[in-house]
Amino acid sequence: MNRFRQGVLLGLILSVLITLAVALTLNDERRRQLRYRLEKLRNTLPGVEQLKQSAQEAATRARETGSPLSEQVQESAGKLAQHTQEIFSTVQRKAASLGEQ
Repeated sequence: MNRFRQGVLLGLILSVLITLAVALTLNDERRRQLRYRLEKLRNTLPGVEQLKQSAQEAATRARETGSPLSEQVQESAGKLAQHTQEIFSTVQRKAASLGEQ
């Protein structure tokens, strides 16, 4: 019986060691794959200078688009103020004419 227990214990120890060796090998392979994917991703991302240039171009386009838009908003605001003044004047005249009657 004693030999049987020793055999089982030895079998368990060997199983654990083989499992650890396989797990470590798999981990090394996974690390290599992750390292490769990370390097590939780094190579596909644009550089800092390219990002700065893109941001500057976008800001320039926004300014160019914003200028005509600003002019249109100011023009519309002026027309609205003029129409509001005309309506206010008309209401005052109507109120004055109703007060006279």
